Amino acid sequence: MDERDKAIVTAPVEAPRSVPMGGFGEGRAERDNSRLVIYGAVAVLALLLVGGLAYLATRPTQKPGEEKLANAVRPGSPDWPGDKVVLDFEPDENATMGANALGNYVVTMKPTVRNFTGRTLNGLEFHAAGLDLKGNVIRERTFVTESELETNKTASPAIGLNFPSDNRPAQLKLELTGVRFK
Repeated sequence: MDERDKAIVTAPVEAPRSVPMGGFGEGRAERDNSRLVIYGAVAVLALLLVGGLAYLATRPTQKPGEEKLANAVRPGSPDWPGDKVVLDFEPDENATMGANALGNYVVTMKPTVRNFTGRTLNGLEFHAAGLDLKGNVIRERTFVTESELETNKTASPAIGLNFPSDNRPAQLKLELTGVRFK
């Protein structure tokens, strides 16, 4: 062996550098825990969604426009005031029609109600409808106002109906369908 070979053999040998790597199962527990949290959150959201839908499906609903005045006296009842509560409504004079931003027709009716019953009214119920040229109902709505109307006084509640842009009403109809006395 010559000198060169001895230098190579006697040179200190450094240990190879190694980067510690996780074993086969290390880090897996952390991933499993995060997956469990995600699965749990999704399950809670699903339960809330199902519960909300069940609530909406089973609760008693009242459709807009189907309001009813509680404890009202209605036509045909012996207590109906007849011509002592007067409804004045002329569609040409007491109604306005215009278009909204979506192009639909908005009709606002402002009837005049006169109370000659000798008693204060604290509720009125109206049935409003928009008709086409053949007299068929396009839209209708029941409107309730619970403001007081003293005897020998008048009130002018605003009643609104919306119509689609392709179906403008040709005729308006409004009738008093219930009153409530104080």
